[in-house]
Amino acid sequence: MSRARSCSASNFAFPPTPLGTLVFAGCMGFLWLGVGPLISGSVVEMFGLRWQAMIQGIAFMSHQLGSFVGALGGGVLFDLLGSYDLAWKLGVGMGLIAGVTQLIFAGPRSPGAEPPRLDPAMRTG
Repeated sequence: MSRARSCSASNFAFPPTPLGTLVFAGCMGFLWLGVGPLISGSVVEMFGLRWQAMIQGIAFMSHQLGSFVGALGGGVLFDLLGSYDLAWKLGVGMGLIAGVTQLIFAGPRSPGAEPPRLDPAMRTG
């Protein structure tokens, strides 16, 4: 994962080229797809298999909506102010707030916690 991040970050250190753009797109694709299994595991741990499809669908939809709103908001701010400075500051601020919130509410699991089990009503046979 860290190689993909450094690959993506190094794209901004050099002038853009067609090959550099393709490499950057490939790295970002791996980074974007790399969180899928982590989210799946977290959803199953927190809510169980019964609700996995619904919760992952809602999470994916909200990420797509947030991406759209972020791009639109950045464009609107650029049109109004002629600079992306405020958009960057708002993005960094929201990221910091999200990170601190995650650290506050995602405490460690208790040592005796059992892994989630299937709902007996869902068993067949």
